[in-house]
Amino acid sequence: MQQSSCRIAPRQRESNFELPPPDTKRWSSRRKAAVVVATRTGILSRVEACQRYMLSNQELADWEVAFDRRGIPGLRSASLHLYRDGPKPSEQSVPVRERA
Repeated sequence: MQQSSCRIAPRQRESNFELPPPDTKRWSSRRKAAVVVATRTGILSRVEACQRYMLSNQELADWEVAFDRRGIPGLRSASLHLYRDGPKPSEQSVPVRERA
């Protein structure tokens, strides 16, 4: 009886990996994560990703930081806003006057 062998084909660009379309207007956290993962695995270079999706280097870098810190939930637009801007002035503690 002859044994069958299984060959793994070399990694193909975008095979089994679904990237968002280039004309994406609504960026969900999962779409952002797909772009981050694609750049990190070599499916897309950072330059290709920025050109394809009309992103700045800083925006892609912000996505990477948010993904590293909190995973896919960190890529939600509300989360990015909170972590990018820091605490709001109303949330900062107000110094308490010392009594004389």
